[in-house]
Amino acid sequence: MQCVPGCHITTRAPLRNNGRVQSRGRRSFTKVVVAFALLATQVATPQNRPAGQATAKSLLRGSFSLTSLSDRCPEFVQSKVGGNPDGFRECKVSEFGKFGSIGQQTYYYALYCLMPNYEPTQAKCGGDSYPALSRRQNGMAVFVGNTANARVALLFERIGDQWSTLIYDQPQILKVAAGTLLYLPIRVDGTGHFNVSDYFIRDNGTWKPVEAEGWLKDLAKRLPAGLEIWKGVWPQLGSMTAEAGLYRPGDTNCCPTGGYAQISLAIRSGHFVIKSLVVEKPE
Repeated sequence: MQCVPGCHITTRAPLRNNGRVQSRGRRSFTKVVVAFALLATQVATPQNRPAGQATAKSLLRGSFSLTSLSDRCPEFVQSKVGGNPDGFRECKVSEFGKFGSIGQQTYYYALYCLMPNYEPTQAKCGGDSYPALSRRQNGMAVFVGNTANARVALLFERIGDQWSTLIYDQPQILKVAAGTLLYLPIRVDGTGHFNVSDYFIRDNGTWKPVEAEGWLKDLAKRLPAGLEIWKGVWPQLGSMTAEAGLYRPGDTNCCPTGGYAQISLAIRSGHFVIKSLVVEKPE
């Protein structure tokens, strides 16, 4: 793969149609799905829980006031701040707000700047240095509470290690044909803009994970010979469609010459699936 001057190539395997599709490396970090006892009926954790992941009982830390969450970092489970030379020395809330409601429950999110110890000492969260700007959204938490209550509980935590290249964005709650969807946008930093987001479907009062990688492998198998996808594919959840530029061998990283894949999607049995695929030839 070639790169035009000034670009940054993300080292990811392209999606190919030769049946040997490699994993996109969905988790280069240890992801923690937090389910507090207070919210035991709110979240169904995936069956492939990482070995050694803490249980809900050991994570119980009570509730949080909304005023504290807007300007203060909670005590994270996976990554500790301070006291560890291989960890983070500073945490600061970059963004906090409400993003949705379901019945009497209101959902809030926070994005965090987490500054690793290896960065220059003058690099501070909230500053205008490159480390500060690049790490403005390298942590996320989702909270939920009763609409009439000023206290909330932690529902999800997404914090990578100090080497993580993941960037988090504001979550969304959307109505789709399959039901109510909770979307946690997560991308890999770099020109590939790879999508490693988390998706959950509402089912009898719980959030159940939606598998979001298998359809990409299926897509790769359906592509015409000689065409590949080098970038992340981001479904438009409102319309359940996606578009991907198609690359030929010898293309530059910026400019696919093989046309575009137009994909229609659905969620069935907890999986994203392809309903239809149209390959548009280049003009």
